[in-house]
Formats: sequence, structure tokens, C-alpha cells
Amino acid sequence: FSACVTACCLLQSPAVFSEDTTFEDGPVGLDRGMQLEKAPWQEGSIDLPAWPGKLSKLIELNVSTAGLPFRVYIDPESLITGEDRVVRYTSVLVSSSGVWNVTYEGLHCGERKYRRFAYGNDGRWQVTGNSTWERITGQGVGQYRKVLYDVYFCDTGNRYLETGELVRRLRYTIDPAITEY
Repeated sequence: FSACVTACCLLQSPAVFSEDTTFEDGPVGLDRGMQLEKAPWQEGSIDLPAWPGKLSKLIELNVSTAGLPFRVYIDPESLITGEDRVVRYTSVLVSSSGVWNVTYEGLHCGERKYRRFAYGNDGRWQVTGNSTWERITGQGVGQYRKVLYDVYFCDTGNRYLETGELVRRLRYTIDPAITEY
């Protein structure tokens, strides 16, 4: 009798774990590696941060702005990694005449994209209603985004980095590769 039970179990096993297996209350199937299918990415909600404080409280990036007369700063108080794995931050580009160009934006590390959520003007945010996720190209004045992605914010091991770690990276990472940008 036990031989019959064993034979029946062996015959049924491939059907139980086939790629076409579906579950009524759960995932629709298994992929070739027997992993559950991933749910599609969902962008989290956006809360605008406080307006950036004094320039002395911001962290300056050592990055080229393609010959344009800007210095690039990140406000560490605005830096946050969302549950959606988007790193959100305020960037402040200061012209040679002292004018601040302020944006609140995010980097989607898994997709190598960025999005502007708001622009700053006279100490207030103006939300960009229909902005879309765009590829990080590292060209022009936006080269700082490539540096933020490659050096500071997006881990190559695809780990979820906590906000404190990101601020430490901004403050203390000196990367010779930055001069290539």
C-alpha cells in the first residue's frame, strides 16, 4: 500500500507545481524560478518639505553643471526614502549672481529615472501638476542627478537605503569618479 501512495504522490507532484498553477486567493502563478510574481510598482504619496533654510545648512555637491555658472546643493532636511523606494530631496542650484533655483524631485533607483514634483519661488512651492518620470541622462545642468544616482542615493546591490545613510553619504563620500561628470 505504501508503494502505491508514494507512486501516486510522485505522479501528482509535477502537476501541483507546474508553471500554470493558479491560486484563487493569491498570485496568478509561479515563474520559472518558482518565485511568486512581483506586484507592479506603485508610486507613493508626496508631501512637500519645508522650504530650504540657510545656504550654510545645505550640502554642496562637487559636480559639473556643463559650463553653466551654478553651484548645486541638497537640503538634507528634505531627504527621504519612501516606501515606494523613491529617494525624494530638495535641490538648490545657485547661480553666480546668487539666484536660487529650487526643485523638489525624486530618483526612482530601480528604473534610473527622476521626476520633478515642485518648483520653488519666493519661499513657496508650486506643484508641477503633470510631471512624468524621465530618464537620467547626466547631460547639461542635470548632471547632478547622475551623480546623485551613481554615487550617493542608489545602491548597486539594490538595497533599500535609510535616510540617515543617504545623508551620511552626502556629507562624507569623496568619490574620485565625480570628477568624470
